[in-house]
Amino acid sequence: MAGETPEGSAKILVVDDQPFFIAMIRNILQSKSYTVLSAESAEEGIREARASRPDLIILDVEMPDLDGIAACARIKKHPDLKDIPVVILTATVDPKLNQRAFQAGAEATVLKASSADRILNLVKAVLTTDRTPEAKGEPPPPVR
Repeated sequence: MAGETPEGSAKILVVDDQPFFIAMIRNILQSKSYTVLSAESAEEGIREARASRPDLIILDVEMPDLDGIAACARIKKHPDLKDIPVVILTATVDPKLNQRAFQAGAEATVLKASSADRILNLVKAVLTTDRTPEAKGEPPPPVR
């Protein structure tokens, strides 16, 4: 998945309970021809991820039904979703939040107030990171 997706051809799921932020991120990503899907709750986002298998999920951390950290942990435990990279979107700078996000399996965190260039550079970096078992220092899966 990652490492194979040229800029602009990736499908990205944006999950945020605030339509304004979904629209903002959508506009930034669509400026580079990414396909953008959206959901306004974590539960809806998990259902959408299962249905559409995006190349990347951007999850808001503060949502009413289930926060982004808990949603990320659920995604990473799901056998069909665990390899999809997750970026946590936050409105605050909080080192403890970053630690919790990484423990839940997120690849990165980004501030909602970040520039479009910063968001695009982060998305490109996450999408092009090699996540194969060999790249992670794990043995390759057995050949059957």
